[in-house]
Amino acid sequence: MLGMGIYHSHLTDRAVLRLTGADRVDFLQNLVTQNIARPQSGSCVMAALLTPQGKLLYDFFIYVEDDSFLLDCDTACAAALLKKLSLYKLRADVAIAETTLAIHAIWQEDGFPCPPQAGFYEDPRAEGLGLRGFFETAPDINLPSKPLDDWHVNRIKLGVPQGPDDMPPGTVFPLEYGLADRHAIDFQKGCFIGQEVTSRTHRKGALRKKLRAIHLTTPTGEHGDALMAGERVGGTLVARRARYGLALIREDAMDETLTLNGADIAIEAPQS
Repeated sequence: MLGMGIYHSHLTDRAVLRLTGADRVDFLQNLVTQNIARPQSGSCVMAALLTPQGKLLYDFFIYVEDDSFLLDCDTACAAALLKKLSLYKLRADVAIAETTLAIHAIWQEDGFPCPPQAGFYEDPRAEGLGLRGFFETAPDINLPSKPLDDWHVNRIKLGVPQGPDDMPPGTVFPLEYGLADRHAIDFQKGCFIGQEVTSRTHRKGALRKKLRAIHLTTPTGEHGDALMAGERVGGTLVARRARYGLALIREDAMDETLTLNGADIAIEAPQS
């Protein structure tokens, strides 16, 4: 065993696409927010595909193999991501296909990192998210299992948004949702779709709203509910599991007393 308090979860809400072909590096490099020409085989990076206006379409992992890329994405948007990438393919020597690979995670409560484990790689967004890996069949791991919802509670406690439920496609700006802080955007790589707007916002360095983890005194709220600072809206709830949530909060409301559906909330300190 790896130790006490470390768990295994099958991430059943994830799907995996495989991208192959001689032009695969140049193809993705011109589209996504991450520099995928740099990572060596066996590396995993976080990336996103944006609209030309700089809004987020899809967030996903790119795992580098010797002759292909594996794209680990939310199941709900896998078909749409495959279709969108196929539209950009034109005459490039690239093939994109769904796989039957499953994602499994090893993680520890309270944001602690996990020791290395064969067949797994570090989640690049935050060390407290632990490890994840691709498997054709369930891995033989001598660890207690935790349900998917518990893994998401840990993710939300760490302040990490994910997928179309938290970030509806084409509606949010990636910098407000902390994707640069989560190592999903490389501002040195050159062109990607939506780069002009994203880079300009990054250079200005002033965001009016930022995503923060919150703790509620009462388990209440759904995506889109308003956080109130007295009589004015101070933010918007993005996600909630149990008494933990993610909220997009106005900078000028960060130091005010905020409530959600009448319940007090506490803004959690950012975690790496």
